[in-house]
Amino acid sequence: MNDFHFISKTVALALKGKYNTKPGVNVGCVIVKNNKIIGQGFYESFGGSHAEINAINDVKRKYKTSYLSKLSGSKIYISLEPCSKKGKTGACVNELKKYNFKKIIVGCEDPTQSGLNILEQAGYEVENLNHEDCLSLNRAFFHKAKLKKPLVRAKIAMSSDQKSVFVSGRRKWITGEQARKDVQFLRAEADIIVTGAGTINADKPSLNVRQKKIVSNKKFIQPSRYVFSKDLSLDWTAPFFHLPGKKVVVTTKKKLPKFSNNLKDISIMKCSSNKSHIDPVNFIERLSKENINNILIESGPALLGSFGDKNLIDEYVFYLSPDRLEDKASYFYGGQKKINFFESKQFDIVDEINIGKDKKIVLRKK
Repeated sequence: MNDFHFISKTVALALKGKYNTKPGVNVGCVIVKNNKIIGQGFYESFGGSHAEINAINDVKRKYKTSYLSKLSGSKIYISLEPCSKKGKTGACVNELKKYNFKKIIVGCEDPTQSGLNILEQAGYEVENLNHEDCLSLNRAFFHKAKLKKPLVRAKIAMSSDQKSVFVSGRRKWITGEQARKDVQFLRAEADIIVTGAGTINADKPSLNVRQKKIVSNKKFIQPSRYVFSKDLSLDWTAPFFHLPGKKVVVTTKKKLPKFSNNLKDISIMKCSSNKSHIDPVNFIERLSKENINNILIESGPALLGSFGDKNLIDEYVFYLSPDRLEDKASYFYGGQKKINFFESKQFDIVDEINIGKDKKIVLRKK
């Protein structure tokens, strides 16, 4: 069994914490001696012990009085470069330096840390495999580290003729149950979910994660929910405002109406306006300064278009129904720019799969 085999094990471990580490990273670790895994761990939740520490503690639990001899001469595999800065916990490199590892192998570098350099200077043999699966574990994190702004993803459910909003005003499902279930996992990955006043007032969506497998984990935290409303014309009785979790109203006003004081976990974000709507550029600039990596937009055509026109959306996730709606519904994109999404030179189709009766198509900015 080679290094790539054991790094693959770290990826599988890292995925166990996928929905519980926000806004942190997903990391797995295995410790190997004589080609056998003697300890393993993963980053279980934001603020908790890191994967390397959990793996070392696993060895300590198993071998108690002999753990030092077990760790001596072993190889430690970590999906992401160990941290060199003190955050919620101490720097992992300081803990690693307590043990006589034969080699330290990482799946990919962390551009925000200097762990590999520190370990090399301390005399350890280190190697970076630059493994694609390790990079994909934390794509939003790497996006933020490189571009200094969160990854913005937009989810759109639409008909085969690209219609998404019923003109009757009555809420109807466009896609099937399996596609709607898949959206729950998109929400669970997000740090925040963004929508508009029109969606809240007309559709009364909850916009929370309800997938039992995810929410049953006590370490899972619901993504914060943001609603754009320039003039605060909102249905304050909507489920969006009364479900547990952080709610933020994005507006040009200085304060919320007095009656909103009865709502829990609600705050205001004042943003500048751009003609008829709130400036999405200002919004992203504000959030870029916060510990937010992953934004999911679930909105109507107008808000989606305001973000799309400003080239702020990094990934479109389309759930495409085989049905045609024709004049029963309006076009999904309400921006000023005319974008042929599926033949655009700006985006690559990176995934296309069938989900029940529907098709999921993911477009990613080049």
